[in-house]
Amino acid sequence: MIDEKQQELQELSDEVEIILSVKDNISHEEINNLVNKFNLLSEYDVRKKIEEITGDSIYVQNFIDKTNEIVNSNQGDTQNDTSEKIDLLEASNVFLEDQDTINTDVVESNMIEDKIQDENIGSSVFSEGNIPEVSFIKADIKYGQLSLEWGWPEGISKAIICYRMDRFPIGPTDGCASQFTIKREYGDEKGEYLIHKAVEGNYYFCIYISVDCNGKILYSEGQRRLVMNKIPSEILYEIRHKKSLLGKLKGAEIVLSTTDKEINLPQLELVGKFGNMPLQKSDGKSILNIDYQTIAIDKPITLNLPIENIGRNMYLKLFFLDDSNSKLYRIISPAKEKLYFK
Repeated sequence: MIDEKQQELQELSDEVEIILSVKDNISHEEINNLVNKFNLLSEYDVRKKIEEITGDSIYVQNFIDKTNEIVNSNQGDTQNDTSEKIDLLEASNVFLEDQDTINTDVVESNMIEDKIQDENIGSSVFSEGNIPEVSFIKADIKYGQLSLEWGWPEGISKAIICYRMDRFPIGPTDGCASQFTIKREYGDEKGEYLIHKAVEGNYYFCIYISVDCNGKILYSEGQRRLVMNKIPSEILYEIRHKKSLLGKLKGAEIVLSTTDKEINLPQLELVGKFGNMPLQKSDGKSILNIDYQTIAIDKPITLNLPIENIGRNMYLKLFFLDDSNSKLYRIISPAKEKLYFK
């Protein structure tokens, strides 16, 4: 048993290091996930190990405070009694000195209730090969934070989030995948998992539903979602125009280039506005729609502009036809005066 516990402590260390590689701290929800994953470790064991790795005592202190609140709430009307205060202090000292004697009645009670609930649902409704999947998966990356959202199936209270950076996990126990257990809160229709500091690369997610059926843990086949997190490719452009000796516009063109090796351009729209720079597509009139094109660092493309659509005192600006492309590309505009037609 001691060797098994030491092995779980080592696995816990690896899990914590993975989490800390993408964010600065461990959330309460993630601590609960770790407690549920390692059956031989108490919540205190988990928090103590996190404290050792991070050097931050707040993880254990939070547990002490929570335990004291539980004990105080159980004292009822007699909480002012001196002897009971002494007992409370002694109890606190005991769990600090010996982690195996921590009062985890409330935590264990909740786990037992969850287990009974899972068993009742699993034994009465589900069977091997007949586990429902999440109803949908959505993903979003904003300001370096990756959020994963899914729809809970009816009667399900637990999901396993697995992901790898090279390929989809081969199963819920894939040793090369990061794994997190998410418990459904009462009344929730959607579940959520966050990576606060997502590194650049591809995230191959698979969400497995987990149920306890007659003492046996069963998993669904899993729903997959690939989330690509990469630095947006830069699209540069410049406007060139030719005038006659009398200053009349004879021709105009747009030159598109990139600093990337090669990119496939999304659909773009060049918009013109009289008197000032357009801030969005709806601010002016469409001058040119640019369909899918391929450009490279040494192969820019040049497109002619319809000069009949361009007037004096007009500013031109390039936009995405579909704004969602701003997650994968970044349009780099030249100086304002370079986009102006006198």
